[in-house]
Amino acid sequence: MIKKLILIFSICFVSACGYTPMYSKTSNVNFNFQKIAIQGDNDLKNLIKASLERYNNENSQNEIDLDIKIIYEKVSQTKNIAGETTDYLLIVEVEFEIEQNGEKKTILIKEDFVMKNIEREYEEKKYERTIKQNFAYSIINKFILRIKRKKL
Repeated sequence: MIKKLILIFSICFVSACGYTPMYSKTSNVNFNFQKIAIQGDNDLKNLIKASLERYNNENSQNEIDLDIKIIYEKVSQTKNIAGETTDYLLIVEVEFEIEQNGEKKTILIKEDFVMKNIEREYEEKKYERTIKQNFAYSIINKFILRIKRKKL
């Protein structure tokens, strides 16, 4: 009985406070990505494309074509005395070429991160994948902010 009351009060409280999921509405997004062509790292390609689709407003008359080039590098940054890599530098450079109404603009976004070497290869790949997800999230947020500010 008490659990039911707590559940009912929780639902009433959450619905009354104006809570909405972060990505449930993109009403302030006023552009429609007609064509999205992406080249580069497969993981980042998929992550960036999925993130962009979240911001797409198909009812908008503001149509944009995107050509995206992704350069991803994993560089050995430091080594120990035995010559084994202890730290990697992960670098992502994404170039967005935007075409709208025959006019082209380019936005370049770079991100980097220093990752420690992990002995287990599986754990290292899993950690690197998480970093790539964070890269994609950060890059798309910066991109959306820039195109909103410039009001293409």
